Amino acid sequence: MLVPVCITGRAAVLSKMDIGKLFGASALHKDESLSAGSRVVYQETVNVCGPDGDIRDVHVCASDDNESQVELLSGDNLILGINAPLRLSGDTECSPGIRIVGPSGSLDLKEGAIIPMRKITVDPERASEMKLGKGQVVSVEVSGSRGGVLTNVVVVIEDGADGFCHLDENEAGAMCISPTSMVKVIK
Repeated sequence: MLVPVCITGRAAVLSKMDIGKLFGASALHKDESLSAGSRVVYQETVNVCGPDGDIRDVHVCASDDNESQVELLSGDNLILGINAPLRLSGDTECSPGIRIVGPSGSLDLKEGAIIPMRKITVDPERASEMKLGKGQVVSVEVSGSRGGVLTNVVVVIEDGADGFCHLDENEAGAMCISPTSMVKVIK
C-alpha cells in the first residue's frame, strides 16, 4: 500500500474572525506552491510569539471551524519557551497559549500551540480498500538512501480526505523525502 507524502511546515490555522483581526480588510492570496491536499496555504504570513522568543513568517491557513491554532515543529518549543504537545490537528485542549502578530493586529490564544502528529488522511472508501480504521496507528516505510520506518502514524478518515501521509519538514529532511515521494503503509 503506497501513499503519497505531503510535507508540512509551521502553520497558523486561523478562523475567519481571527484572519479579520490580523489582516483587517485585506484579502488573502492562495499560494499554489505550498497548498497540498485539502489544506489551502496563503502567501501571507504572521509572527508567532512565546515567552522566550518568536518565529517570523509563519504561513496562514484557513481553519475549517471557528477555532484557531498554531502548528509548530518540535524544535520550536525551545525557540518560543513553551511545551507544545504532540497532537492531531484540532486537538488543542490544555495546550499552551501563543501570541500571533499580523499586519493589522495581534491575537492572544489561551490555548492552541501544538506539534501535529504524523497522519494519513484518507476517505472512507479508500480506507476500506486499504483495510484501515479511524484512529488506527500504523507505520510507514521510507525507501532510499536514508530510508527507514516511521512509527506512530495515525489514520484519519474523513469524507473528501486527500489520501496523503502528512510528515513535517524536519522528518522529511532527515529521511531525504521529497514532495513526490511515496511511503509504504505497514501495520
